[in-house]
Parts: sequence; C-alpha cells; structure tokens
Amino acid sequence: MNKTKKWLIIVAIIFNLIETAYSIYTVVQWFMMDPDYRLPVFYVVFEFIAIACSILIDVLLVMSIWNNGKLFRQRYGYYMTAVVLSIIVNLPSVSCVLLIVTMFISDWVWINPKDDKTIPLDDKTEVIKESKEDKIARLRKLRNEGKISEEEFERQLMDLL
Repeated sequence: MNKTKKWLIIVAIIFNLIETAYSIYTVVQWFMMDPDYRLPVFYVVFEFIAIACSILIDVLLVMSIWNNGKLFRQRYGYYMTAVVLSIIVNLPSVSCVLLIVTMFISDWVWINPKDDKTIPLDDKTEVIKESKEDKIARLRKLRNEGKISEEEFERQLMDLL
C-alpha cells in the first residue's frame, strides 16, 4: 500500500474520532439543556445515528489498513464502504474530504524498498572480498575444468579488466 494513502487514511481516522467525540458532547449537552430550549428529538436521533456510523467508519478504515496495509487490496470493500458512509453521514467534514482525496491516490507501490534482511550476518560471519587476481584464478580454473568456454573466459576476463 502506498504510504501517502495509508497516512491520509490514518489522519482521516483521527479526525473522525475527534468529530465523534464532539457529536457525543453535543448529545450530552442536549440532555443537560432545559427542556424548553431543546431542539426537536429528531436532531438527537440523527446524532445517535451519526455517532454509530462514525464508529463504524473508523472500524472499517482500521480493518482496511490493518497489518501495515498489506491486505488493502483484499479489504478494499471495507475502505469503499467507509468512504460511502462518510459521504452520506458527514460530507463537509475534514475526514470525509481526506477520504475523498485518498480515492484518487493509487495504492500500488511502484518501487519496493530494499530489504536489508536478505542475508543475516552474525558476529561469527566473515565477509571476504575477492581480489582481481583471485577472480582471474577462479576463471582460469573454471576454463581448465571445462565449465566455461574459451570465449566466455575471455569475455569475463575483459569485463573484469
């Protein structure tokens, strides 16, 4: 998974958590308010639905980028469900805008970073670099044993020199 896309999704999750906390705060304030000054119950019901959807969006996004995004292509449905829910529930929010931006960023990694774990070296392993004379001697030995042809020997010798 592309690092830019992964980090934008993580930032969207954080903003969505902040927005969820604010929604919970407004619901609590509604219950603490004097009944004469309260908004209609419809708004509180919508806030409860929005809180539930926001929690679901966070769970789906976390599941889609779980394991450092290695399974993102298999869990792409979770990501798209979270994006659609975010658009339906809270379109003008920062998290929704970030998720819309991530839709247009490719999730393919074009250049894989070099993995230094290819050859594990411990304290007892000794790395020996072969000199040119040793390489020439090895090439002569291979030629004399018949493992490489005379032309191959000359070509590798010229590449070496």
